[in-house]
Amino acid sequence: DEYLRMARLFRLLKLDKYVPSISLVDDVLRLKKKVLVVASYAAVTLWILFTAAMFEVEKNDDEIEIDPLPLYGCFEDCSMSDRYNNYFNSIPLTGIHLTGDFPLIEYGARGRVILFFAVIAAVGVVSIPSGVIASGFAEIVQTRNKTKGATEKDAGAVAGDDWYDINYRKLEGQPPPPSIFGPRMDALQIKAKEYLDGRVDETTGLVSRTQFSSIGRLLFFSLIITNVAAIILESIPEIDRHVGNASGNFFDVFEAFSVFFFTADYLLRLFSAGKSREALYSPWVYSRTFFGLVDLVSILPWYIQVALTSTGHVISGDEAKIFRIFRIFRVLQLEDFIVAFTKLDNVFRASKDVLKATGLMAIIIWVGTSALFFIFEANNPNFRECDGSIPLTGTEDEPGCYDFESTLACNEFYPDMCSQAFFTHMPNTMFYVAVFLGGEWGVVDFTWQGKFVCMFLCIAGIALYSIPVGTLFDAFGAIVGLCEEEEEDEGEEVEESPLVEYN
Repeated sequence: DEYLRMARLFRLLKLDKYVPSISLVDDVLRLKKKVLVVASYAAVTLWILFTAAMFEVEKNDDEIEIDPLPLYGCFEDCSMSDRYNNYFNSIPLTGIHLTGDFPLIEYGARGRVILFFAVIAAVGVVSIPSGVIASGFAEIVQTRNKTKGATEKDAGAVAGDDWYDINYRKLEGQPPPPSIFGPRMDALQIKAKEYLDGRVDETTGLVSRTQFSSIGRLLFFSLIITNVAAIILESIPEIDRHVGNASGNFFDVFEAFSVFFFTADYLLRLFSAGKSREALYSPWVYSRTFFGLVDLVSILPWYIQVALTSTGHVISGDEAKIFRIFRIFRVLQLEDFIVAFTKLDNVFRASKDVLKATGLMAIIIWVGTSALFFIFEANNPNFRECDGSIPLTGTEDEPGCYDFESTLACNEFYPDMCSQAFFTHMPNTMFYVAVFLGGEWGVVDFTWQGKFVCMFLCIAGIALYSIPVGTLFDAFGAIVGLCEEEEEDEGEEVEESPLVEYN
């Protein structure tokens, strides 16, 4: 019944009709055929050689005792020689090490020497085929989607533009609309804007600041850093006990002081948004931008906490921790100084076609291999734990913990006294497989079927699973690079224009 239920997961492949992914694998193999043949030959050769070496030195290694391995015929006083008891069992263990992970460290001196050379000479070479497959997959997806979105764009459009970027370009050269409250309000908004962001020269694009604005900017930067430091220090029990939790303690006073300035900054930015092209000359737009949301989240928890306290509600320790954690969002206000997260939405849009295909591929690999591990490892006695009163092995009349074919059968004979440590159900298995796909192997003593799944992940699964993350990194670098190139081009055009300071 379990096998039939797991077979339903093949329905996931039907999504390939909507977002081609698995069907592109043969295209990848053809595209990278020559490179894959050479790289795979080198990788397989090194894998075979290092497996042989590890088998040879570890098959008699009885130095360090390890946990029982009943599946391999060892019930007590086990050692690495039981893991490396034949060449086939040595293959996946060596493969895991050649991916750069070392969940097993109970090796003798000779084994450690071989692994030392494996790290130096083989880890990089063995990873080449998986890297070639990953790059080929991304290349084909990008090529196939090249024509998508190739409709006419605004002049100056770049990858990842959305409604905000389009409207921002439309406002180029347009003066801000006048305030309904008259010229005096216009002047105040302009002064607030120039204090916060400096004055931008329309011809050169260079920013100049008054001394007052520069000092304010430096102090605000320092306040953000000290707030993050205060949150970290406040979480240390010894410091928290020394300062005390009484009302009016140092951290409470510093928080109130900080919120006053953060609130003032937020209100000033809303007030001056009508003169800010970055806010599309709209306070409402600013409140929904990355900066506007960060500014609000940075102060809102404090006001909620004050409101709850004023109504007589006693803030518990856990509730106080939640309010403290929200303060860490203030670190995002550093975006005013260094651009990073505000470009993430552009990154997602610029790489959405590749992310769709590679994301589906990653999900199929994750869910598919999780199903296989669950089927093959759910009753692996190497991962079974029993009550201390149950013998490890027994007789026909009184069987031991490792004598049962399944953990369920063990519990039927010894009610609620047997348990499986890993791969107990699909969500549990998916968690461990997600760790494996991240390149970390928490458990390695699989059945022979599980070893084949393990080898697949070592060869190709981990690389294919990591493509979406690599795609995001590439797109992020490309978009930030475009922004820097635009700034450099603007600087070259006005290279001889002087920077004007004003007071």
